Amino acid sequence: MPKRSDRFSQRAARLVARMAKEVVCEAYGLPHAALMSAERRGAALARARQTAMYLAHVVGQLSLGEVATEFNRDRSTISHACINIEDSRDSPIHEVQLVYMERLLRDRIRKAESDGLFRRGALEQKRIGYSA
Repeated sequence: MPKRSDRFSQRAARLVARMAKEVVCEAYGLPHAALMSAERRGAALARARQTAMYLAHVVGQLSLGEVATEFNRDRSTISHACINIEDSRDSPIHEVQLVYMERLLRDRIRKAESDGLFRRGALEQKRIGYSA
């Protein structure tokens, strides 16, 4: 795995956050626009958004500040989301869902690393479905 300073430029953080959002949208069957809506749209959507924040922080290794920037939320909101999702792991159903989404995100990050997308300038040179 590349050094954190190499891998997590602002553009790389955006890519990791985007992948976390995509994994959650696919798992919950939600459109990306709904996940990122500023409107309050119910507990299920809030849980999905919190899950994406959690995955970006825990699996994607983004700082709370980086996740807050990418999700257009306050850092304390990200902390609250991570605590809620971690607490939900006590439920066997939530645990299975989270393990599945964590694996998907790890696989996508590894693929992006092997494709060289975390190298400086790589996103401009190689457009393979990841939009930062």
